Amino acid sequence: MAARFACVLLALAMCVGPVLSFSAGAPDTACDDMVPQHHTDPQKTPAPYQILLSKKGIKSGEGVTVTVQGNSAKDTIKGLLCQARVGNTPVGSFDVPPNNNYIQTVDCGNSKLSAVTHKKIATAPQSISFNWVAPKGLSENVKMTCTIALNGGVFWVQEKSTDLKVN
Repeated sequence: MAARFACVLLALAMCVGPVLSFSAGAPDTACDDMVPQHHTDPQKTPAPYQILLSKKGIKSGEGVTVTVQGNSAKDTIKGLLCQARVGNTPVGSFDVPPNNNYIQTVDCGNSKLSAVTHKKIATAPQSISFNWVAPKGLSENVKMTCTIALNGGVFWVQEKSTDLKVN
Protein backbone atom coordinates (compact mmCIF):
# COMPACT_ATOMS: atom_id res chain seq x y z
CA MET A 1 0.00 0.00 0.00
CA ALA A 2 2.82 2.41 0.86
CA ALA A 3 4.52 1.67 -2.47
CA ARG A 4 1.31 2.45 -4.38
CA PHE A 5 0.94 5.75 -2.49
CA ALA A 6 4.56 6.64 -3.28
CA CYS A 7 3.98 5.92 -6.98
CA VAL A 8 0.90 8.17 -7.03
CA LEU A 9 2.83 11.00 -5.36
CA LEU A 10 5.69 10.62 -7.83
CA ALA A 11 3.28 10.69 -10.79
CA LEU A 12 1.62 13.86 -9.45
CA ALA A 13 4.96 15.55 -8.92
CA MET A 14 5.97 14.78 -12.49
CA CYS A 15 2.73 16.30 -13.82
CA VAL A 16 2.84 19.43 -11.67
CA GLY A 17 6.50 20.24 -12.43
CA PRO A 18 6.06 21.20 -16.09
CA VAL A 19 3.10 23.44 -15.31
CA LEU A 20 5.13 25.41 -12.77
CA SER A 21 8.38 25.40 -14.73
CA PHE A 22 7.96 28.75 -16.49
CA SER A 23 6.15 30.82 -13.88
CA ALA A 24 9.22 33.10 -13.84
CA GLY A 25 9.28 33.70 -17.60
CA ALA A 26 9.41 32.01 -20.98
CA PRO A 27 12.61 30.13 -21.83
CA ASP A 28 14.60 31.11 -24.92
CA THR A 29 13.42 27.87 -26.55
CA ALA A 30 9.97 29.49 -26.93
CA CYS A 31 11.34 32.32 -29.07
CA ASP A 32 10.72 30.78 -32.50
CA ASP A 33 7.07 29.70 -32.37
CA MET A 34 6.19 31.63 -29.19
CA VAL A 35 4.07 28.70 -27.97
CA PRO A 36 4.28 28.18 -24.22
CA GLN A 37 4.78 24.62 -23.06
CA HIS A 38 1.63 24.64 -20.91
CA HIS A 39 0.45 21.21 -22.10
CA THR A 40 -2.79 22.63 -23.49
CA ASP A 41 -3.72 24.18 -26.82
CA PRO A 42 -3.85 27.97 -27.35
CA GLN A 43 -7.21 29.72 -27.49
CA LYS A 44 -8.88 30.01 -30.91
CA THR A 45 -11.16 32.91 -29.88
CA PRO A 46 -10.10 36.54 -30.34
CA ALA A 47 -7.76 37.65 -27.57
CA PRO A 48 -9.23 40.02 -24.98
CA TYR A 49 -6.02 42.09 -25.15
CA GLN A 50 -4.65 44.98 -27.16
CA ILE A 51 -1.04 45.68 -28.11
CA LEU A 52 -0.72 49.46 -28.27
CA LEU A 53 2.20 51.50 -29.63
CA SER A 54 2.98 55.05 -28.47
CA LYS A 55 3.84 56.08 -32.06
CA LYS A 56 2.90 54.97 -35.58
CA GLY A 57 6.38 55.57 -36.96
CA ILE A 58 9.96 56.04 -35.77
CA LYS A 59 13.43 56.40 -37.25
CA SER A 60 15.93 53.56 -37.03
CA GLY A 61 17.76 53.73 -33.71
CA GLU A 62 14.76 55.31 -31.97
CA GLY A 63 12.36 53.69 -29.51
CA VAL A 64 8.66 53.24 -28.94
CA THR A 65 6.65 52.38 -25.83
CA VAL A 66 4.59 49.21 -26.13
CA THR A 67 1.60 48.55 -23.84
CA VAL A 68 -0.12 45.18 -23.63
CA GLN A 69 -3.46 45.59 -21.89
CA GLY A 70 -6.62 43.66 -21.21
CA ASN A 71 -9.93 44.89 -22.58
CA SER A 72 -11.55 44.68 -19.12
CA ALA A 73 -10.52 44.43 -15.47
CA LYS A 74 -10.86 40.63 -15.57
CA ASP A 75 -8.42 40.36 -18.51
CA THR A 76 -5.20 40.34 -16.52
CA ILE A 77 -1.76 39.23 -17.72
CA LYS A 78 -0.21 36.28 -15.91
CA GLY A 79 2.29 35.46 -18.67
CA LEU A 80 3.82 37.30 -21.60
CA LEU A 81 6.37 36.84 -24.38
CA CYS A 82 6.83 39.68 -26.90
CA GLN A 83 9.12 40.28 -29.87
CA ALA A 84 9.24 42.96 -32.54
CA ARG A 85 9.19 41.16 -35.88
CA VAL A 86 9.63 41.82 -39.56
CA GLY A 87 7.79 38.81 -40.95
CA ASN A 88 8.92 36.01 -38.63
CA THR A 89 12.33 37.54 -37.87
CA PRO A 90 12.85 39.25 -34.49
CA VAL A 91 14.47 42.69 -34.78
CA GLY A 92 15.70 45.35 -32.39
CA SER A 93 16.07 45.20 -28.65
CA PHE A 94 14.03 45.84 -25.55
CA ASP A 95 14.97 48.29 -22.83
CA VAL A 96 13.63 47.17 -19.45
CA PRO A 97 14.73 48.90 -16.24
CA PRO A 98 16.19 46.42 -13.72
CA ASN A 99 13.61 47.39 -11.08
CA ASN A 100 10.65 46.45 -13.30
CA ASN A 101 8.35 44.15 -11.28
CA TYR A 102 6.63 42.45 -14.21
CA ILE A 103 8.97 41.80 -17.14
CA GLN A 104 12.54 40.92 -18.03
CA THR A 105 14.48 40.57 -21.27
CA VAL A 106 15.30 37.31 -23.05
CA ASP A 107 18.11 36.69 -25.54
CA CYS A 108 16.63 34.79 -28.49
CA GLY A 109 19.30 32.92 -30.39
CA ASN A 110 22.30 35.21 -30.85
CA SER A 111 20.18 38.36 -30.53
CA LYS A 112 20.69 40.12 -27.22
CA LEU A 113 17.63 41.60 -25.48
CA SER A 114 15.42 40.55 -28.43
CA ALA A 115 12.32 39.61 -26.41
CA VAL A 116 10.56 40.39 -23.15
CA THR A 117 8.84 37.91 -20.89
CA HIS A 118 7.06 37.95 -17.56
CA LYS A 119 8.66 37.54 -14.18
CA LYS A 120 6.96 35.54 -11.45
CA ILE A 121 3.91 37.72 -10.92
CA ALA A 122 2.08 37.55 -7.58
CA THR A 123 -0.79 39.79 -8.66
CA ALA A 124 -1.43 39.79 -12.39
CA PRO A 125 -1.72 43.33 -13.82
CA GLN A 126 -4.24 44.44 -16.44
CA SER A 127 -1.51 46.17 -18.46
CA ILE A 128 2.25 46.03 -18.88
CA SER A 129 4.38 48.64 -20.69
CA PHE A 130 7.95 48.43 -21.95
CA ASN A 131 10.24 50.08 -24.50
CA TRP A 132 11.54 48.69 -27.79
CA VAL A 133 14.42 50.21 -29.78
CA ALA A 134 14.71 49.77 -33.55
CA PRO A 135 18.13 48.72 -34.82
CA LYS A 136 20.15 51.26 -36.80
CA GLY A 137 19.70 50.87 -40.54
CA LEU A 138 16.26 49.23 -40.33
CA SER A 139 13.73 50.48 -42.87
CA GLU A 140 10.73 48.14 -42.60
CA ASN A 141 7.26 47.79 -41.14
CA VAL A 142 7.49 46.06 -37.76
CA LYS A 143 4.77 44.26 -35.82
CA MET A 144 4.97 43.73 -32.10
CA THR A 145 4.13 40.04 -31.71
CA CYS A 146 3.07 38.73 -28.30
CA THR A 147 1.91 35.56 -26.63
CA ILE A 148 -0.32 36.53 -23.71
CA ALA A 149 -1.50 34.24 -20.91
CA LEU A 150 -4.51 34.87 -18.72
CA ASN A 151 -3.35 31.84 -16.71
CA GLY A 152 -1.47 28.58 -17.30
CA GLY A 153 -4.30 27.01 -19.29
CA VAL A 154 -5.71 30.03 -21.15
CA PHE A 155 -3.38 31.84 -23.54
CA TRP A 156 -3.22 33.36 -27.04
CA VAL A 157 -0.20 32.91 -29.32
CA GLN A 158 1.42 35.46 -31.64
CA GLU A 159 -1.07 38.28 -31.25
CA LYS A 160 0.04 41.26 -33.36
CA SER A 161 0.00 45.02 -33.08
CA THR A 162 -0.69 47.40 -35.93
CA ASP A 163 2.31 48.17 -38.15
CA LEU A 164 5.07 50.37 -36.81
CA LYS A 165 6.85 52.10 -39.70
CA VAL A 166 10.60 52.31 -39.16
CA ASN A 167 12.71 54.35 -41.60
